[in-house]
Amino acid sequence: MTTNKYRDVFLDIAKGLAIILVVVGHVIQGSSENFDDLLWFKVIYSFHMPLFVFLSGAVAAIAFQSDSVKDGMKASLRRAQVKISKAAVRLLLPFVAWCVINQLIYHHSDSVMSALILAFRRPDTTLWFLLAIFYCIVLTAFFNIFFSVIYKLSTRVEIKGFAKWICDGRVQILLMILIWWVIREHTPRGAGLSLIRPYFIYYVLGIGFYKYLYLKMSTWKYLPAGIIFIALIPFWSRTANDNIDGVTSISLWIAYFYAGLVALSGSFLILGATKWIAETNIKSIKSFLILCGQLSLGIYAIHYFFLAYSPKVLAPLLLGVGITYGINSIPVLRTVLLGEK
Repeated sequence: MTTNKYRDVFLDIAKGLAIILVVVGHVIQGSSENFDDLLWFKVIYSFHMPLFVFLSGAVAAIAFQSDSVKDGMKASLRRAQVKISKAAVRLLLPFVAWCVINQLIYHHSDSVMSALILAFRRPDTTLWFLLAIFYCIVLTAFFNIFFSVIYKLSTRVEIKGFAKWICDGRVQILLMILIWWVIREHTPRGAGLSLIRPYFIYYVLGIGFYKYLYLKMSTWKYLPAGIIFIALIPFWSRTANDNIDGVTSISLWIAYFYAGLVALSGSFLILGATKWIAETNIKSIKSFLILCGQLSLGIYAIHYFFLAYSPKVLAPLLLGVGITYGINSIPVLRTVLLGEK
């Protein structure tokens, strides 16, 4: 297995918990016709993919350098090129590879090419999460270029304090969220671009959390999020308008942010559990979660093939872990299927 000196045990454990929730959710979905009415399905589906996007942003925060905008637009363009190229190998290559494998096994389309075209038209038919994260990375790189231009202009017109202000990562994160909130409904939908509409903000929040809050967050500080989540989850429904079910008198303001608040509070509940696990001495559980986190992409891709296997959850999870571990030991497969060099 490849190792990385920049890995954070906290993030690996969090991703391990997240991928286990994904497996549990998919097993429930495949085992019951009325899965939308089941409590555990509602709990998991209310936040599990926003959590994964959030954690992807947290991983990106490790390399996030807000003052890089001082280097100029050309440097920002070079960084964007490198970042997007790496993301293409890390995410797009496995996205395409697993799409081809699914087509060869299940023959969902007339040909491999038609399957690939369908995958970009309707990413929900394949591993859409990889495409969503790729677009989040691309958009973040574009924002970095934009901030470089703003910095250059501010130094030329000599607006007092503005250049320093735009170099602040917290300001950049806030601007990315606000600008995206304004323009997102006017962005293209083709080629799966619509995926970033609901998810890009979680990605940026993940960057902000890991960069500026993570080290200040003790375990008990995650507790309010758990209380909020428990209070809100009874009304959450995947199929209801604004994801709110059974509530008739609620302000439009609360309704607008309800699903996001549920997703974030649920995510922070898991992050609190992650913090607790990371600080305990339960080595076996901790080691297994770290392994699942490190192999999460492969587990995500492979567990679908074994959802009907018994024992439920354990079979698809452990087979996903074992097969991914094997793939990871073969350099060519590791690159093509897992995006790892």
